[in-house]
Amino acid sequence: MKNLKVFFPFLMAFFNIDAKTLMDNKEKLELSDEQKAEFDAKAGKEGFSEKYLKDFNTEIGAEEEQEEDDAEIQALAAKYMSEDSDGGEGEEEEEEGAGAPDESKSAKAPAKTAGGQSKKLLTTMDSRIKKLEAEKKMLAGIPEGDESVETIKASHMKNANIRHSKTHLFAQDHSYNAFEGRPWNEAARQALGGHQITAETNWTETANIDKLNSDIQAYFRKEDQRIHDTMLDGLEMKKYVELISGVSDEYIHTQIVTGEITQSLKSKFLPKNKVKFVAEKGKVRDIQIDMLFKGYQLKKLEKSYLKHIASLGITDSDPHKMTYVYYVVGKIMERARKEDKIVMGRGVYFKDEERDTPASFMNNFSGFLKLYLDARGVKFRPFKMGKPTKLNVHDYVKKMCENLPYDVSILPDLQFVLSPSWKRAYNDSRRTIYGGNTDYKGDTDTVDDFSNIELVTYDQMEGEDFMYITTKDNEYALTDKPDEDGFIQFRKGGSDPRDIQAYGDYKLSAYVAMFGRKQYDLPENSYENQLVFSNDVELLTNTYVPVPANESVPSLADHQSIVVGANNTEATDITNFADATPGERIYILGNADNLKSTVKNNANIILEAGDFVASNGSLLVLQALDGGKFIEIERKMVGAEEEEQQVVLAANATTANAEEGNSFVTSANTQATALTTIEGAVPGERYTITGGSNDNATTIANGGNFFLSADIALTTGKFLTVELIGGKFREIARG
Repeated sequence: MKNLKVFFPFLMAFFNIDAKTLMDNKEKLELSDEQKAEFDAKAGKEGFSEKYLKDFNTEIGAEEEQEEDDAEIQALAAKYMSEDSDGGEGEEEEEEGAGAPDESKSAKAPAKTAGGQSKKLLTTMDSRIKKLEAEKKMLAGIPEGDESVETIKASHMKNANIRHSKTHLFAQDHSYNAFEGRPWNEAARQALGGHQITAETNWTETANIDKLNSDIQAYFRKEDQRIHDTMLDGLEMKKYVELISGVSDEYIHTQIVTGEITQSLKSKFLPKNKVKFVAEKGKVRDIQIDMLFKGYQLKKLEKSYLKHIASLGITDSDPHKMTYVYYVVGKIMERARKEDKIVMGRGVYFKDEERDTPASFMNNFSGFLKLYLDARGVKFRPFKMGKPTKLNVHDYVKKMCENLPYDVSILPDLQFVLSPSWKRAYNDSRRTIYGGNTDYKGDTDTVDDFSNIELVTYDQMEGEDFMYITTKDNEYALTDKPDEDGFIQFRKGGSDPRDIQAYGDYKLSAYVAMFGRKQYDLPENSYENQLVFSNDVELLTNTYVPVPANESVPSLADHQSIVVGANNTEATDITNFADATPGERIYILGNADNLKSTVKNNANIILEAGDFVASNGSLLVLQALDGGKFIEIERKMVGAEEEEQQVVLAANATTANAEEGNSFVTSANTQATALTTIEGAVPGERYTITGGSNDNATTIANGGNFFLSADIALTTGKFLTVELIGGKFREIARG
């Protein structure tokens, strides 16, 4: 295949594979099955990836020829058939499970075996005889050179033979694999051999910390692409989010979405896509890693590494052996990846580089939900839908899709993004509506009547009522490769002289390519100008940004949810808020046991229960009004179990309404009263009715809509709990 290099940018952009470096280093190119399928799809030709791999690896000499030269095989065979009997004696000592062939039989009749297979067997023999020659020299007292190897077989590793040289782990001549000055490598050799581990590393010694740092940098220089991949290992992203690497600061996507451009035959040129595209600017954010290790914690990490490599079943054919520096970096980034997954969805960026206290990882960068929140009402108009309910969610989702402009609604590859709980509720509601139909086929992954709109769940939206629609190619994650000085490093430090600090830097952010587009001849408030469509519910109320120390008029420009008190150097009165948006709710979370902030009840802030002292865990919710005023909605302790609010039924009520709640209490009746149903109840939900009076106490009979163990009279304090199953309210408990 000519022009192999034409596809190098593609391999980097889509698979993060630096094919140029692989070719320069004559390293084999490999792709997973998923990557091959995507390569074929992008090339528009099945089998293209396999041909490209073969041509690439043949070009660098990594692909063996299928047909071997028979003369070469005969010559190789003749060489070993002329060896003395010492080789045969060594062969009897073959280690169990090594899988070596019967070399004498293979050498006697090479012509009867296929060329490629014969040479493979003879090459195995060559390696085997070289080993025997090395053993002979050792037995004869001849000094062993560093290039010869010692074969160690771990007794608990099936079919695993690991080679080490006299001076280097895995017989790989890299500084980070040297035994000298690196007890962890000597311990790895012992672990891989199934031997007792006698090598001990004192992680409180500066020399060992310095050696680990230099090894990480050396490994970075040798395996920079693999280190970069390790940094991204475990970064779980939402479906249809594409990773763009190599972004050092800002990024503007060049995607063009035009809407309809094709039409039936006509005699004139009649363009119909009157669109001006508005691309968003994405900015990758710097993230710092600051970790404190006790000496025993690094020792524990080393032991974990030794157990890990002893269980891997590593063989000499493995292209990458598990070095300690690689393992350490992976473990640190494993924790970072868990945090990044959350921030990618729910993060709210807050710049505070001069802070004196550690910041929450939730403020590393703005995630997708914050990007949509900030753009809603500014770069795109939301649908005025209100909150979804379990009862109306099927119609709610369908209504959002019906509200799409026609030319958007028929686009291929649209996604309707919602939380896993809301997708389950959608399918539950759908089952209630269509479950009895003969053509009902169970749960669906697309919106009814919109087969081009996929229901995509995002776990970071769990607990949110927010839902949105956009194209499948509109969301990205931006990252950049760190340099060797900015990568993970260790140093002695901390309150204890035995403490070790780990620190490093990397870059990451979420990015939405386009929120809207400008279409000529349409009013500014038209939905035609959008590529993102959402409902209008509250969002990210429980992700907070910190307020600077002693701030009496906190700004709400960054986010509507703020945390106060933690940075204070003195008790502070909050008398007003700046940069609020009328109609928005404000959430003030206390985060101090001492030097607390107090929200004052005044002409600007109208509080129902007087001043609010923002103690640790207390929450005040305000509504922003026109004219720069705020009024209290509620105050509570976050994390405290809230009592379920009971709905008081009217006197003589014969029904309850599930839309008002799940717990009901009866009133004093003026006549005999029987409760016959709970309107709007949801299958699977439980409801409790408690007696509130002995006056003509409400009764519930076993019959009609209720299936009970017996009739019940709900005198004061008596209760009945039922669950709606199969169209009837079935008794769960009474008392």
